[in-house]
Amino acid sequence: MSESAYEAIESAIIHGDLPPGTPLVDRHLSEALGVSRTPIRDAMQSLEAAGLVDRRRGRYAVAGFALGDVAELFEVRRLVEPLGLDRLAETWEEEVVEELSTFFDRAPTPGPPGPYEEYLARDHAFHKRIVALSDNSRLIRFYEQTEKHINRIRHFLAPGYEGRMREVVNEHQDICVAIEAHDLPVAREALLAHLRAGEETMRKFLAQRQEADAPGR
Repeated sequence: MSESAYEAIESAIIHGDLPPGTPLVDRHLSEALGVSRTPIRDAMQSLEAAGLVDRRRGRYAVAGFALGDVAELFEVRRLVEPLGLDRLAETWEEEVVEELSTFFDRAPTPGPPGPYEEYLARDHAFHKRIVALSDNSRLIRFYEQTEKHINRIRHFLAPGYEGRMREVVNEHQDICVAIEAHDLPVAREALLAHLRAGEETMRKFLAQRQEADAPGR
């Protein structure tokens, strides 16, 4: 029951159903999930350890986002993801090249009125697949520990993507085209440029949110 409660609350946090700063009251959660308070408390401790929940003065709330969090997560991505491309370039295995170069061919067009969620899921799967190419089990496990935060950022950022989704699609296409051409330097730079642009967008969006939420606004 604790695991089920954890998964339900974690999913709600990652997908933005429980936004940053939302108080997490065990009584309310136990009623909503139909479990006793003990599994909820166990889940809260695990979520706190995972960095998705904060506890202050004995009260839990959904962890917020700060510019430092964004910088750290994107730094991890810039360090980890290109390694997958490096390993791919050692053999340029055609089956994998075909898979990655066509990864977004059947992806839905994102943005109003297109389905953000479907595209975000495809985006997430693409980057996770690149990391898996590193063939480094420790690195993959490390990425798995951080990818929930990365995925949470993707969902949190989705409203800030309005007006940038075309660029996101083009950036992914640049990566795919370079992989198809077996051009590692271009693929690497396209990936890093995409991550830098994502971080910059997130920074701007966070600044706008903080300004909007500031007292007196």
